Amino acid sequence: MQKALWSCVVACVLVAGCAAMHPRTEREARQKTCEGSGECVVRVRVDCDRFYGCELSVDYDLVVVEGAGKRTDIVWRLTGDSGARFATNGIVVPSSDFECAARAETREFACSDKHPEFGIFKYRVNVTVPSSLFGPRGVPSLDPWIVNR
Repeated sequence: MQKALWSCVVACVLVAGCAAMHPRTEREARQKTCEGSGECVVRVRVDCDRFYGCELSVDYDLVVVEGAGKRTDIVWRLTGDSGARFATNGIVVPSSDFECAARAETREFACSDKHPEFGIFKYRVNVTVPSSLFGPRGVPSLDPWIVNR
């Protein structure tokens, strides 16, 4: 009985030690303002430094698009893990004001914002890692915001 108890204690200490090796870092929310001319670039970082999963983050949690009536291209560019790719539905904005598609032969996904009027949109970032040292990996989706002013 005492051997089983010590084995359980040792297993708990090992699991707790492994969890502490990769603490989650706090990030401060940031905003990017796009003026309605040229491209507005948002970097999407994929970190797969652990054997059990990947983390996804964007450098701007809120994208504010200025200039109603001006068409604006928002481009999401993958950084971090070289095996990461946007899924076929890489960026999903639930509005007909946006036309989104992957850019061929790049690690980019672009949406054209028609910006007819004020609007607040929660969008989804979908990334996959089709091949890695540990096999295919799913990456939890991310839900940042776009505001048309």
